[in-house]
Amino acid sequence: MEKYLRAYMRLVEKRTREHEQAFGMLYAAGLYGACAGIIRQEIDSLMRVDYLAFSVPLADRDGLCREALTGERWTHITAKNKIVPIKDVEFKQYAADNHSWVSVAYEYSSKFIHFTNLWDYEGPDPLLTVSANDRETMRSYLETYHCFPGTDVTMTDLIEYLPKVFEKIRDNVEGYVDQKDGFVLETQ
Repeated sequence: MEKYLRAYMRLVEKRTREHEQAFGMLYAAGLYGACAGIIRQEIDSLMRVDYLAFSVPLADRDGLCREALTGERWTHITAKNKIVPIKDVEFKQYAADNHSWVSVAYEYSSKFIHFTNLWDYEGPDPLLTVSANDRETMRSYLETYHCFPGTDVTMTDLIEYLPKVFEKIRDNVEGYVDQKDGFVLETQ
């Protein structure tokens, strides 16, 4: 495996371990908005390794990883032969194409990255201000991927399922880190 790809995947693995530790401490302390922020950061790792796995030829992966490790933004060549930075929306799309649930987790965890009424989770249920369609999307996601039994989702439900959501994302990231086919770092 190429030097920069190996170093990049070690960094992904380190970030995931740190997220796991931070998530556990934050959740135990009842800091659920910060937990959602950690989930969003772990989704960022998943989006980037998905992009590497499904959008970048094996021969080009080491170069992209070198860019990331030297503080440069990842770039790609457009149909018009222009070199442009890869935007988060592109990473999100590649991840969503491979994991349909990523868009839902990304969208709702991002609501905690930005200052929204969802931060008021200790008062009246802020999910009551979310459209019925969005609540149904959340409920369906939780039912499909985490066996949620309810017919509607409340903030209490969402908080209860945060660890399961984090674990699913973490497990997917670790799946890339653990592969032994030359794509990603073989764990030692």
